[in-house]
Amino acid sequence: MTPADRVVDSLQNAAVRRARALESDRSLRERERTYLAWGVHLAQEALASRAHLRQALVGPRLPESRDGADVLRRLRATTLPIVRVTTRVLESIIEGCGDQGILLLAGLPQHDLAAILGLPSSLVLATHGVQDPGNLGSILRSARALGADGLVALEGCADPFGSRAVRAAMGTQFTLPVASATTAAFLQKARASRLQLVAADPAGAEAPPGVDLARPTVLLLGSEGAGLPEEILQAAHRRVRIPMAPGVSSLNVHAAAAALLYETARQRGFLFR
Repeated sequence: MTPADRVVDSLQNAAVRRARALESDRSLRERERTYLAWGVHLAQEALASRAHLRQALVGPRLPESRDGADVLRRLRATTLPIVRVTTRVLESIIEGCGDQGILLLAGLPQHDLAAILGLPSSLVLATHGVQDPGNLGSILRSARALGADGLVALEGCADPFGSRAVRAAMGTQFTLPVASATTAAFLQKARASRLQLVAADPAGAEAPPGVDLARPTVLLLGSEGAGLPEEILQAAHRRVRIPMAPGVSSLNVHAAAAALLYETARQRGFLFR
């Protein structure tokens, strides 16, 4: 632990190098079960949800705002190791982080795929090929807001625990179960759970209001370009298209997810646990 009176300005400091490596290397994040979350709001969410935090890197700008000063006070009241660093050091890890003055190293939760798919009134999202971390993070945020129980990231997806996805999700990873899986493993578990599989498909025969989404359901979403692979489409019980105005052929994948999530929440009476 860095002494309280020392401010790290070296980019070669061990804690700084580790944070930079975690930012750039998904396999390292998975091996060390650690991911990065930065910014005052995410720090507030982490503290409110009692997320498993491993370390905090704190810059000089954190106490400049009322919320930032409160975050610093609350961090100091814990046993969490705090490393004081310069704005330059924070910026060397993630651009934009220095202005916020706070970078957290959080424990990456390990959620069992069968458990995510096994809840009695389940609503789960499964994404395939969603490569943009901002889109994936936004899907996570909407999933949490509209009552989903979890998300499964399949092949071709960005890392749901990469810092851009974490930032876009605004703290959702602290509370919503997220798992990564192969399509084969996911389909095996989904069939065993007897969940209804509903695939978003521009060529689908049904609109979302015509499908009973109050049943335990997995909403399946693919990339904007390629859509869902045939293996998943063939496994789906229902294929739905989102009606759009003439001349519009597709939606951003997050917009499609939000539309399906909202219709599901509407059919369930907006009764959130």
